[in-house]
Amino acid sequence: MATQKDVARLADVSFITVSRVINDKGNVKPDTRERVLKAIKELNYYPNSFAQGLTANRVNTIAVMPHLSNAVGVEETSYYRRLLIGIEKYCMQAGFDILLSTQRERDEHFDFLRPYYQRKADGLILLGIDKAHIDYQKVLEDEIPCVIIGEHGTHPEICHLDSDNSWGTRLISEYLINHGHRRIAYLHVDRWTQDTTDRLESFKRILGERRIEFPEEYLLYGDFTMESGRTAARKIASMKNRPTAVIAATDLMALGLLEGASEVGLRIPEDLSIAGFDGHEITAYTNPPLATVVQDLEGMGYEAARSLIRQIHGEPLDKREIIFPVVFEPRGSIHACSSE
Repeated sequence: MATQKDVARLADVSFITVSRVINDKGNVKPDTRERVLKAIKELNYYPNSFAQGLTANRVNTIAVMPHLSNAVGVEETSYYRRLLIGIEKYCMQAGFDILLSTQRERDEHFDFLRPYYQRKADGLILLGIDKAHIDYQKVLEDEIPCVIIGEHGTHPEICHLDSDNSWGTRLISEYLINHGHRRIAYLHVDRWTQDTTDRLESFKRILGERRIEFPEEYLLYGDFTMESGRTAARKIASMKNRPTAVIAATDLMALGLLEGASEVGLRIPEDLSIAGFDGHEITAYTNPPLATVVQDLEGMGYEAARSLIRQIHGEPLDKREIIFPVVFEPRGSIHACSSE
């Protein structure tokens, strides 16, 4: 079995440098860090997390707590899956295990802080959890290591990460408007989340800036699933003053729109342009390829785990709010609108 000294020898660095990389402590040059990580991978080296935990009175485990809808599980969403890939990548480097909660929103009495108090985890990553379900004051008072993904502005002392949802929605909206669309519908979600709320508010703000009307019937609701996208497509097809474009708050619902529109005889993009948000892997392979805003979810997950484990080690954080940039990929599901 490989040891830390073996890693140091292969990477041509000191034992202390290897320790700094593993524990994410001190200043290590990027190229040196890469050599150490490469050596760890080649040697299949695993830090002795059990011994480290005994020394620091830790269990060397973090709890990942997604707020799942009753309709969609972790395994069904590209969003959660890609976040978990990034979280896992950093945890493997740091010698931490992951405790994944599959608690559904139907249990109103579930305590998201329970894994910490039961000493099953040293800290928490909360994914898209409604602020009403968390006692953040207790998090601060009990000094619980905590990172929030998908919500911002909760408390200045709690670390939170998110994508630039407002900017991403602006990119989609302005692209559609600049390509002649004025009748634009929006498929929102039927429960509150910070990121999807930011997207809808940004969309409405842009329409206001461009003095474009937004009829009440153009605001549709789904439950994050493809089936709810299909239902929305049927509603759009039945509208007397049918929109020429629709933006979905998530890619899964946009994929449902794509299928549902085809089922009711709407041509994409000639009759209806569609855009989503998330950057789901499959969007590049649909027919036509789905326009989407791509988020760096793996990077966000990696940084969330890094920030949490730094807190667990008692180290200061560089930032307590990290907003990740997004990229809009127009693709073939959007068509210029020649007339309104």
